[in-house]
Amino acid sequence: MKYRHLAWFAVVLTLFVIVLGAYVRLSDAGLGCPDWPGCYGHLAWPSEAQEIEQANKDYAERAVEVSKAWKEMVHRYLAGILSLVVLALFIWAYRQRKFQSYTLPLVICFVILFQAALGMWTVTLKLHPSIVMSHLMGGLTTLALLVWLACSRTSGITPYRYAGHVKQWMMVVGLVLLLMQIALGGWTSANYAALACVGFPQCNGLWWPQMDFVQALDIFKQYGPNYEFGVKDGPARMAIQMMHRIGAVVVTLYFIWLISKLTRNRELMPLGLSLLVLLIMQIALGIINVTYSLPLPVATLHNGVAALLLANLMVLLYKTRKSEIR
Repeated sequence: MKYRHLAWFAVVLTLFVIVLGAYVRLSDAGLGCPDWPGCYGHLAWPSEAQEIEQANKDYAERAVEVSKAWKEMVHRYLAGILSLVVLALFIWAYRQRKFQSYTLPLVICFVILFQAALGMWTVTLKLHPSIVMSHLMGGLTTLALLVWLACSRTSGITPYRYAGHVKQWMMVVGLVLLLMQIALGGWTSANYAALACVGFPQCNGLWWPQMDFVQALDIFKQYGPNYEFGVKDGPARMAIQMMHRIGAVVVTLYFIWLISKLTRNRELMPLGLSLLVLLIMQIALGIINVTYSLPLPVATLHNGVAALLLANLMVLLYKTRKSEIR
């Protein structure tokens, strides 16, 4: 196996971890295990009747739900495997440090460590929305850095030479807008605001319903014993949902302009077309989520396509770079 093969494997594995994490969150299994890193004191999860009975005694505040516990633990196992793969990428790069830099793999290792801490806090702080959103963004940061690392080790991905209509700043702006929109999506999900607005394009039959943006943007306020199923009131959740919709319009308009630039260049056209396909898919999935009351497969796929959009943009950012960062 070559280094680039392991790097691209890490990219694919990270995509699986992100999608599985979304599935865990959307299926209300985020607290399927009330402790960390184990589950009700087990390395796996309690499955036998005696184990479940003992776990219910030890964790009286949260009865065992095996259907949720196994989802949470499988996600943790997969994240653990990803951590080992990233560690292997660092060790491999360090041993070859005379020929290639190990700085980026080392940075990714630290991001993974912080991501693990966020995973722990997600459980110990009972799904606090700020931590849940940060955990999502940490996963996407890991993905973005791994895509850059994989591109830098793949000789077939060569830089675009800045002639024509495409400049690197266009990718940077697109990346910033996309990350802001994903963060809004994470905030929407973490606050259980995805269905605060019924109907599309209007929200509960209104173009501009009564909303509470102050409470919607309050990311630190403490509420109750846990944050499962959300604690913000209706006007705050509607504000969150509307911000996500407005953000979607801004991102869509910018991406349409960016795609028009990309498709005018033969070298960048394939990436531009893939960006277009992913954008159309994401818009359609978002509308289906609202109109069909958040079907679990569709909502999970919505997160996955967001990750693919990010990966696509990172490849474009690499191809339009002015200097190498390895």
